[in-house]
Amino acid sequence: MALNYKESRLVKDTIPALKKHGEHISTVFYKTMLRDHPELHNYFNAVNLHTGKQPRALTALILAFASNIINISELVPKLERVSQKHASLNIQPEHYEIVGKYLMRAYSAVLGPAMTPEVKLAWTKAYWVMAKMLTGREAHIYREFESWTGWRKFMIFSKKAETLERNIVSFTLKPVDGQPLPTFMPGQYVTLRITVPGMKFAQLRQYSLSDAPSYDHYRITVKRDQGSNFDYVKSRDDGTTVSSAASSASDSSIGSVQPSRPGVVSNSLIDEFHEGDTIEMTHPSGSFCLNPNMDNSMPLVLISAGVCVAPLVAMLNTVVDKRIKRPVSWIQASRHDAPFQAHVEIMARRHPNMRTKFFKSRLSDSDVLSYTADFDNDFLALTAEDLYLNNSSTEYYICGPEKFMEQASKHLHKNKVRPERVQFEIFSVGAFEMNMDD
Repeated sequence: MALNYKESRLVKDTIPALKKHGEHISTVFYKTMLRDHPELHNYFNAVNLHTGKQPRALTALILAFASNIINISELVPKLERVSQKHASLNIQPEHYEIVGKYLMRAYSAVLGPAMTPEVKLAWTKAYWVMAKMLTGREAHIYREFESWTGWRKFMIFSKKAETLERNIVSFTLKPVDGQPLPTFMPGQYVTLRITVPGMKFAQLRQYSLSDAPSYDHYRITVKRDQGSNFDYVKSRDDGTTVSSAASSASDSSIGSVQPSRPGVVSNSLIDEFHEGDTIEMTHPSGSFCLNPNMDNSMPLVLISAGVCVAPLVAMLNTVVDKRIKRPVSWIQASRHDAPFQAHVEIMARRHPNMRTKFFKSRLSDSDVLSYTADFDNDFLALTAEDLYLNNSSTEYYICGPEKFMEQASKHLHKNKVRPERVQFEIFSVGAFEMNMDD
């Protein structure tokens, strides 16, 4: 269902209007779709829907695709990240049928008379070009999952606090069925599904695996989120909701989504789930990963902040366990004590060519919404040796809050590091990509 030149022009000509009303479009889209298909609540993060992060992510994806409709090949790396996320959520082709239907309705509502039959056909084709690319890649990923499709039950074998504040906790998880676990690429994540008291629908969240692959267990690391914007919302018998945040159930909410304080799942895991309890999980997924079979001389620089250290610990453990000889530089920021610091120092003694750098930074907190130029000093303290800047083959893996990664990206860009040598793990659903070219 390829677009001809005229159809491509019709799509591009309507992009400015859609960009202008982009968030409104996606908000209306989610509201109507979830009203008619409430079962789809089980696939979405209720907090991200309420705050607008999920609608913004959809808008960014659709408009980025439409803007590059003539040169789709440039979008392949971006769409890979989306396909991996969809596979972790067990998204199926029939879900695209539903999304396409309600997306075109939302476009028609905003464009009005400008949504002529020709424009509607062009946008429908554009959507299905993207959908076919995604479903094709997702089908391939599902085949790679082999016998593990959908949800699998795991038992919490152990819990361990990773900081003195006990606000970051690791969970060792073993499969209830006792069957061997597949290996994964260090850096990948899993999707957990739990029931949270007071919430109508199952809650899904992604957590990076924080240890090297093992046949009998996985490990995730979770941070307590204090939250600040929302409180729990209780349902009345008539279906309406009551919240202590008077404005939280305003017109910005998505249909029947109940706004809840950020961190409701992470906090529930830490406070309410104990050793012996069970959760459900999908197969490991994700495009932010280290190939453990590449044992070469290229230096490896692992940069992290806060709980986002988790996927990099999996990478480091794999490198050390497999006795990969690559030079490693470990750079870790934290606001207070650094999670896994003692473990990392032990790994450094086991690895023949590893250096470490720990430093304090408020940018390691995910709740930092703004920052000043003073934070540039966090990275100015790093030497060329810390970053292996004199080696043009160095690979960089960066994981942290967006503000932290933006600063790391700018610092590497100033030091002439090429973008293709840098990988980012972006946890925020609202962010589509990191840009090192600015």
